[in-house]
Amino acid sequence: RQFGFGQSNPTYLIKIPDAENFCAVLRRKPLSIAHPSAHALHREFQVLRALNKHNQLHPSRDRQVPVPCAYAYCDDKNVIGSEFYIMEFVPGRIFTDSSMPGMTNEERRLAYSSVVSVLANLHNVDITEVGLGYYGKGGKYVQRQLRRLMTVSRKQAELSETPAPDIEDLARQLQTYEKKCPNHISLLHGDFKIDNLIFHPIEPKVIAILDWELSTVGDSLCDVANLSMMYLMPRNQLAAISGVAGLDLESLAIPTRLELLKMYCDQRKNVSFEETKIWAGFYLSFVTFKNAVIVQGVAQRARAGVASSARADEVAKALPVIVKVAQTILDNEVKPALTSRL
Repeated sequence: RQFGFGQSNPTYLIKIPDAENFCAVLRRKPLSIAHPSAHALHREFQVLRALNKHNQLHPSRDRQVPVPCAYAYCDDKNVIGSEFYIMEFVPGRIFTDSSMPGMTNEERRLAYSSVVSVLANLHNVDITEVGLGYYGKGGKYVQRQLRRLMTVSRKQAELSETPAPDIEDLARQLQTYEKKCPNHISLLHGDFKIDNLIFHPIEPKVIAILDWELSTVGDSLCDVANLSMMYLMPRNQLAAISGVAGLDLESLAIPTRLELLKMYCDQRKNVSFEETKIWAGFYLSFVTFKNAVIVQGVAQRARAGVASSARADEVAKALPVIVKVAQTILDNEVKPALTSRL
């Protein structure tokens, strides 16, 4: 049975009735891919194996990074038609609504505490100890990402014959500050957010982190910013992912963005809350800029006929909104906090 979420790598639940109803998860590459380096399943498998090793070396709860056990990897396309790996099936709850409906306030408070602890534990992993010292280029992560994203955006603008001066302007503004950013290097999930977590079936705690396709070694504050995107997104039950913008966070026992940063820094090695607070807007605007480039690409492919015209119209309307959000963060947070530091 195929899972219904929108993963780029098709994911299936497999059952073996003769083995006491043993369940596992098979994740494979799509049968057709645009680029050979896309959908890097071998990297997902490597990072899961490495974190399995970390959890064995550090069994105490305050060091654990909960992930499914990675069982086997196969690059022989003759088996099922594409590269795949098999991992543990972790039963639990996945929330696409960041307000976690159905939980009591105390449960929600504990759930968010667990989310932040798990993220801090991930970033505290000794990448050399678990064999991931080679996993990414590490330093100057944001600088490299900005340049790559600018190249991608220009190519997309060229293909769609639609100039993107606002995206170019955002990139130039971010480049003003990039060389001074904290650059805390760690294992990076790449898409850390509430709907990529499995919560215990009845307890308010994270029991698995999913979707490691974008993982690398990079700047850990990018993961924190990605999680913080929920504060920019309104609650919308019709959307694929629903945020908490506009909600009474205190009445729901959801930490504010600043409280979440403090919770995180209290559990990180050598990461100052004061420094993180000053740079939080920069990382949030950078992640928003990254999303703008992604949406620009979706719009470009839609115009090229890869997606429906209705989708193209929808994306075209979303892009200027995302750009405006990034610019607002730059104007209201980044420039007041960082201009004097240049």
